[in-house]
Amino acid sequence: MTDSKNPNPEDQPVDPTEQEAVASESEETTAQETSEAPSTEEASAEAAAAVEAAEAPAEDSDAQEDYKDQYLRLRADFENFRKRTRKEKEDWTQRCLENICTDLLSVLDHFDLGLENAKGQEIAEDTLQGFELVRGQLGTVLGKYGLEALESESGVFDPNVQEAITHLASTEVPEGEVVAMTRKGYKLGTKLLRPTQVVVSAGEGEG
Repeated sequence: MTDSKNPNPEDQPVDPTEQEAVASESEETTAQETSEAPSTEEASAEAAAAVEAAEAPAEDSDAQEDYKDQYLRLRADFENFRKRTRKEKEDWTQRCLENICTDLLSVLDHFDLGLENAKGQEIAEDTLQGFELVRGQLGTVLGKYGLEALESESGVFDPNVQEAITHLASTEVPEGEVVAMTRKGYKLGTKLLRPTQVVVSAGEGEG
């Protein structure tokens, strides 16, 4: 009786074409896995890029702070420069105004002296009034720039705005008070340009 056992697969002959196909497929799979796996250099490059990407925001923030600080410093410097320039301009304008007004004081003195002397002369009234009008206009124009006359015909002597040219004994005016004014004083704004010249009473003790 003949044995009807199943044949062993390993004992069966292998088709060479099928064996080559299986080997080729295995090689392709291995090559694909190898190509997909990142190399050590690529991994290091990716890690470095990640570190740079993490540090970039911090560096940008520091740069922005530096720019902001420089901007604030420049703005403060410019503001100080603007204030200093404006102050220098105001001081220069004030000095020019003081020089002009100081030079005009002698003109005002002569004008006032001429009007005072003209009142006792034979001069037409209209002519005298015309000169007085011009003198008034000149004083008004200078007054717009802050020039103010200081007149002291009486009162207690004030050394801050007055200059005593002499002392005169008087039984009518108490000692230390103004007896008469010999020349007007002037101030420009709050600055004294010229003190008022006055005669001060020495009381009854001096002759």
